[in-house]
Amino acid sequence: MAVLSGSKQAGLLGAAGAAVILMTAVSVAQAQEASRAIAIELNGAEANDKACRLSFVFNNGLATGIDDMALELVLFEKDGRVNRFVVVRSAKVPAGKSRVRQFDIPGTECPSIARILVNDVKECKGAELTPAACADSIKVSTRSDIKFDN
Repeated sequence: MAVLSGSKQAGLLGAAGAAVILMTAVSVAQAQEASRAIAIELNGAEANDKACRLSFVFNNGLATGIDDMALELVLFEKDGRVNRFVVVRSAKVPAGKSRVRQFDIPGTECPSIARILVNDVKECKGAELTPAACADSIKVSTRSDIKFDN
């Protein structure tokens, strides 16, 4: 068994401490980056008369409010074919807040939708917001059987 002198022990402990501090800083930076996202969750899909009602939760983790955001979504059928393109609007979502929005897709049965793709951000209005900046900030998730991605 090797015995380390005091200065070698201090050097190893200092290196280990620095590694822990670095890993903590990286974790904090990743958490801050994730919190600066526009999180969009597909929360559900249900039949509504002759339409499929899609429910989305918009969580604005940006430092600025979203006055309005227009998303171009592509709906795919189970066989992978494009069913249709739709544009949905978030309306106002204040910084640090969440809003639920529902959209009826007429002439569409919910079970026929296998996947929804955020194809583009057509508009993104708010202080210092651009469609490109909003598109780069979007993180998607789903609680539905429908796959949701960007």
